[in-house]
Order: sequence, then structure tokens, then C-alpha cells
Amino acid sequence: MSAPAVSAESMAIALCADGAARADAGDMTAAIERYQRAVDTAPTLLDLHLILANAQHLRGDVLTARATLRRALKCAARPDVTSEFTLGKALVDAGAGADAVPCFRRVHAERPDDAAAASALASALREAQQPEKAWTGMQAALRLAPTDPVVLFTAAMIRHDLADYAGAMRWCQRSLDLRPDAPGVTIFRGYLRHLLGDAAGGWHDFEARPRPRPDTAAALWTGESLEGRSLLVIGEQGVGDQFQFLRFVQHPMVQAASRVVISCQPDAVSLLRASGYTAVARDTAVFTDFHVPLLSLPLVLGEGADWRGWGDAYLGAPGAAPRTVSPVKRVGLVCAGNPAHRNDAARSMPSSILHVLRHSHPGLQFVDMQHGVCDTEQRTAQWERAVCTDWNSTAESLRTLDLLITVDTGIAHLAGALGVPVWILLPLVPDWRWGASGNRTAWYPVARLFRQPTRGDWSRVVTNVSAALSAATLG
Repeated sequence: MSAPAVSAESMAIALCADGAARADAGDMTAAIERYQRAVDTAPTLLDLHLILANAQHLRGDVLTARATLRRALKCAARPDVTSEFTLGKALVDAGAGADAVPCFRRVHAERPDDAAAASALASALREAQQPEKAWTGMQAALRLAPTDPVVLFTAAMIRHDLADYAGAMRWCQRSLDLRPDAPGVTIFRGYLRHLLGDAAGGWHDFEARPRPRPDTAAALWTGESLEGRSLLVIGEQGVGDQFQFLRFVQHPMVQAASRVVISCQPDAVSLLRASGYTAVARDTAVFTDFHVPLLSLPLVLGEGADWRGWGDAYLGAPGAAPRTVSPVKRVGLVCAGNPAHRNDAARSMPSSILHVLRHSHPGLQFVDMQHGVCDTEQRTAQWERAVCTDWNSTAESLRTLDLLITVDTGIAHLAGALGVPVWILLPLVPDWRWGASGNRTAWYPVARLFRQPTRGDWSRVVTNVSAALSAATLG
């Protein structure tokens, strides 16, 4: 007798088990390959998609994880609202909130009296850049669960996205009153405090984040004298944060150390070293007396918001002459940030909007400083394209410019840290570091801020930029 046929589902489950074994052995590449084959073999099994997406996310491949979950949305079986909720949550966690909305609409329709379902739908609408609709839907969740800290936190995030920062703070505080030990809510309150002008409170709340520490016996630095002692400053979060907070290493309390080592992203090491810092790639073993997370420095130093007057142009070759730029002739343009960023849909723009500047200012030399893909059909032979293989080469290209015009992404911080004039284009609801209003920022004296007057109105922003550019070229 011939052996019974093995079902596709059985084969897929076996492949998934093999993948799990390889993941346990530390071979994530082989594990993901097995998970992918499992999904291809039985694409209707939702759990396989979720396992694959989770592995891709853990490896740092957020965009591929999103694509996996979007495929699940099209072909995976979801026989009940529990599976629908699970997929929707995975999509939201992967930064694909717009794709999660249909999942949560079904869940809410079948469970209209479930506060979690109503809150999840509102959260997905918020992630889909529809905070007005999200707030309308949030009313149901608040009626059903007015004392649920998770529901109250969701309300706070939606009010934030509606630019109601004071209202967001009230909802956030109500959530914390009920559950004081919620780190995510505390960190979010820190963002709100910065937007509302309370920098000292913001730095305090930021300490609720998971803080990096070295795999050594180095003690956490809390402000004691560093004379005769060494300090490791541990970089964290995005490269923009690395450039922004590097200024605090210039503080006399830090410089009193016998040796200061900075850990940072691998592609920023050469830039920091060229700027006179002792830098190593993250996770490099460094033995020092003390360590401190980079974003904890403002709190440790007791700076609050009053750190102006030192740390200007703190990147670049030591002893370099200050820049004198006037009038503007060479202008760099950046229309988009990292597409894997959770808020990229709000902060990035189509290149066609920004590139109209080339037609309205034909006398200027525009330089494409964009990293990656940004509406490539807009790029023509008329554009000069900067060579940006790492952050050091990007810095060299920036130094050839009279001005950088960019959305809120890492290169904006690099320009500011180098002392290169930079105009930063902000969405209606900006990141915490830019404050709620104003066209200047204490972070970078060379920076000018251009804010959306209404949600998504990049055209008005670029119109204002064009008028300012006309004035700048006459200097």
C-alpha cells in the first residue's frame, strides 16, 4: 500500500516547527526561510503569517513584516472575531493601522457592547491618520468603560493627534491615576509635557522607557564627579536622537571624565570619530567606571530646558571655521524619512510637492539628499544627487550646501548639529521636540520650522517655504 498523502496543512506545520527549532539554535535566517515556506504551503492558516511576521519584525525588517500581514489580510482564514482581532492588533503593532480598520470594524459590529473592540477600532483609525473619526468612535468605548486605564490612554493619544495637548494630558493623567505603573503611558505623558513647555517633567517621565545598559559592571552615572573616571554614553533609539542628544556630551560635567566613549549606530561611528569623539558601534564591549543612556543626560545634568549657549555645531572636524552662508545658492532637499517609522505617513510627503521649488527657483542649484526611494519618477538628469553611503559622507555633502530643506527625519538633526542652515517641515502635530508652536527651536539656532496649518496640508507649507526662499536668495 502507498503511504497516505500528507496534507498541505501538516506540511506547513512541520516546516513551522523546523523553523522554530532553527530560531532556538540562533539561525534566524533559516527560521524565516522555513516560516515563509510554511506560509506559501498553507496560506489560509493565520497563525503561520503571524509567526513569520513576528520573526521578520524581530530581525528588524518592519516593512517585510507589514507585507506579510497584508498578505494574511487577503488570504488567511479568520472564522471568528478573535482571529480578526488578533490580525488587526498585529497590523497596528506593525504600523499598518489603515489595514487594520476593516478587521476592527467587523469585531465592533459583532461585539457592540465590548469596550475593547470599540477602543481598538478607534486606535486603528488614529493610526490610519483619521483622528476625527477615531474620536467619534472613542465615545462608545468611554461610555462602556469610563474607568478602564487602557481606554483612557487611547483617548489621550487621539486627543494628542487632534492637537489638543491639554486635553490629552487630562486623559493621560486619569489613566495614570488608575494604573500608575504603566511605563508606556508615563513616557507618553513626557511627550505631552515637552509639547506643553514642561521640559523638566518630560525628562523625568522619559526615564520610564527601557533604558540600555552595558554587559559590564559599570555603575549607572547619576551626576557624581567623573574626575579620574571613565564614562560610556549609550546611544539609543533613532539616529536623529543620537545627533540631537550628542550635544549633552559637551557639558563640563561629562567632559570632566578621564575618558568618554559613545556607543552609536554602526554607520555613525566614522562621523563621530571624525568629529573628535571616541565612538564605537552599539553592543561593542567597552569597560568603563560608569555608564549613562544618552537620552538620560538632560535629567542627570539637571538642564531642564536651559541648555542654550553651549553645544552649538558640535559635529564636524574639531577647530573647523564657522560657516558664513549668504546668499543661498545650493539647496538640498529631502521629502521623506524612513518608511518603517511608525509616524512616517504624517511626517513624509510626495516628492512632487517639494520638487515644485525647482521650477519656481530656477536660479538655484538643488541637490537631492534623499536616502532611499521617494517618488523616483520625479528625479531627472537635472538633479545633482549627493553621495550618502554613511552619515560621514552625508555630512560631507551637507557642508557643500547653503541650506537644507527637509521633513522631520535624521538628516535634519545632522544638519543642525553641523551648523548647516536647515528648514524643517513639520506636520500639524509635530514630534515632541519641536514644541507646539513657533518657527524657531532652541535645539538648533540654524534651524527654521515650517508647520502645516491644517492636517496634511503640505502645499501651504511649501508655498511658505518658497516665499522664504525668495527672500533668502537676496541676502
